[in-house]
Amino acid sequence: MKKAVNLIAALSAVVMLSPVAFADTGTGTMRCKGGIVSVGDSAGEVLAKCGQPATTTQSSKKVVQKDQLSGPTRSISNIIVDNWIFNFGRNEFQYQLELQDGRVSRIQSLDYGY
Repeated sequence: MKKAVNLIAALSAVVMLSPVAFADTGTGTMRCKGGIVSVGDSAGEVLAKCGQPATTTQSSKKVVQKDQLSGPTRSISNIIVDNWIFNFGRNEFQYQLELQDGRVSRIQSLDYGY
């Protein structure tokens, strides 16, 4: 029984230390040759630091905002969402950036590049 508990503890430690556990879920940074990109940076800053992304897609998303001061009043607006993927080569991780209205809102680490 004690061996089983030790095995489970060891496997849990391996899973916690795996690269998946450290994959960025939207609050981190991305290092490029020209500097570090962070959530909140503009599209222009990203391009200046990292160059052109390998792929880009664009969509729009409806956002519902409630007015907390006046009660049930809400507004609906459309925002532009860009998804950029940066491929830094075979020995480096790829990164996906989500930009909302021209600003980085999320950075996610992907698999190794190609």
